[in-house]
Amino acid sequence: MKNNTLSTAVERPVFDGQHPIESGNYHIITKEILDLYGVINKWIKNRLPGGIVYGRPRLGKTRAIEYMRYYLKEEYGKEFPIFSILCSQHKPSENRFYTDMLREVGHGFYSQGKAEVKKERLINFFIEEAEKSNQGKIVLFIDEAHMLFEQDYNWLIDIYNQLDRKKINMTVILVGQEELKHQRSSFIVSKKNQIIGRFMVQEYKFSGIKSLQEMKICLDGYDFSSEYPADSGWSFTRYFFPEAYDNGYRLTNDAEVIFNSFQNLRLENNIKSEFEIPMQYFTLSINNCLSTYGANGKNVYWPSKMNWEQVIQDSGYLESEIYNI
Repeated sequence: MKNNTLSTAVERPVFDGQHPIESGNYHIITKEILDLYGVINKWIKNRLPGGIVYGRPRLGKTRAIEYMRYYLKEEYGKEFPIFSILCSQHKPSENRFYTDMLREVGHGFYSQGKAEVKKERLINFFIEEAEKSNQGKIVLFIDEAHMLFEQDYNWLIDIYNQLDRKKINMTVILVGQEELKHQRSSFIVSKKNQIIGRFMVQEYKFSGIKSLQEMKICLDGYDFSSEYPADSGWSFTRYFFPEAYDNGYRLTNDAEVIFNSFQNLRLENNIKSEFEIPMQYFTLSINNCLSTYGANGKNVYWPSKMNWEQVIQDSGYLESEIYNI
């Protein structure tokens, strides 16, 4: 396989460092995201009040929420009310709870008034949004939900009940780290049935890349479905390795080399935990390979096995496995 530096004759669009690979602003479909979409869509269709999605850090859960919001709107319509709340470390406070909720859903008046006024404003906002879509549903994603306290859940229950009285179904998707699963177990032991019954009956464990086939699905996105600009014919792989791409080279064909490089790094460092590649380290590795060795960087014909090993090592994957972060 060639690996010497070449000057390509293929004309490419020029983006001045603004290509999605360089900005990091893009989505790649994974088997896990497709599976999760099917599960959450089923929860919504069945008008379930909620469920939990949990997994270790950096698996791509937050990016998955963005994907869910986009494609749920495609399926249910642009007016379908879907909101994403990012939870942060806090002390339970009713006033702060409603302030944060109003701000996160994009309400212009999130800070005025006392807690009761903000609560009424939020509920009225949800009712108006549900009426616009004419479907009687609200979907609320809460990211980093393992940071919620029992009091926060009680305020969520109040919102749910108020909407239910208006014949509006709210589905709350709690997304967080594995502490969310432990929190659920704690609520079961302490018989907090009002919380479990509304928001935690359903559960889904979100995973990273575990198999060669799953990796091929991700790499296929770079090879084919990731065109930039849209419908231009310039997939991410083609843009960074145009000559090799035109000669039939694809990242998918290197899947085994990349997969084995991750596995070998674990073996060399005696890492015995369950094999799983968080999407953050996978995409960092791909990004670094394309930008470092592609046409905007060292302009090699095609990345070598050594190149792949280097970008994976530079991604921080090894440290994440050693320190379980």
